[in-house]
Amino acid sequence: MGIIEKREIILFSIIVMGLSSLICFISYKFDNSNLAIFTVFTPSLLALLFTAFTKGRKGIHDLFIKQTIKRTSIKWLLLSLLGIPLIASFAVLTNLNFDVSAFSLRTTQLVPQVIIIILIALGEEYGWRGFLLPKLMNKFNLLYSSIILGLIWACWHFPAYLIGSGVPLQMNFMVFLLWVLLATLFISWIYYYTRSVLTSILVHIGANAAFNYLFILPEFTGSMNTFWLLILYMSVVVLAVYYVKRKNLIKDKNIISKNRA
Repeated sequence: MGIIEKREIILFSIIVMGLSSLICFISYKFDNSNLAIFTVFTPSLLALLFTAFTKGRKGIHDLFIKQTIKRTSIKWLLLSLLGIPLIASFAVLTNLNFDVSAFSLRTTQLVPQVIIIILIALGEEYGWRGFLLPKLMNKFNLLYSSIILGLIWACWHFPAYLIGSGVPLQMNFMVFLLWVLLATLFISWIYYYTRSVLTSILVHIGANAAFNYLFILPEFTGSMNTFWLLILYMSVVVLAVYYVKRKNLIKDKNIISKNRA
């Protein structure tokens, strides 16, 4: 990693968190929590500006087209979209003592929820996984890169948490931070093998859909039990993956870009 790329990482992180804070402050001052939704577009828009300034049209093409429209195995696409919803469903069933008849969706309404879920994923992922993660991977292995990115991603949510918007309610922020770290490790694993922002977008969509349609979050269930089960199962999956694939995912950063098998 060169000094210029290091500066880009630091500057991007500071500005994206600053923009999040500014938008949430405006939302708070105008007593309109709906304004906070605009924070979700800051990572991808900032990635666009940084890339346009440093790499021009080709860089923009690589960021938004090359990392999206590429041949990706169907198994990775399915895992991306359905992985977290399946783990979340298992957590819900566990909390129901595996009484399948008691399993139900929180809502079946598709609009506007699905549109918002897709826009959130698009607004964030080109910044987090398209721009920031590859730069971190030039310096660190995937595990360390993911932890750093997860902390940045969680801190970016903190201003919205302070005004009660965009973050699960009735949940300690440190618990939410733990979730973000686990989700980051999960997304990074798939990104490592696909080099596709599309897969990251699909994971983000799947996770937010699970939160919206399943009885997981404490504001819908009245307790943290199901969410803690989700944390447990996600931890098991992430630990298993990073242990089994440790030679690829936790190796020297100079080898990471050369060996994805």
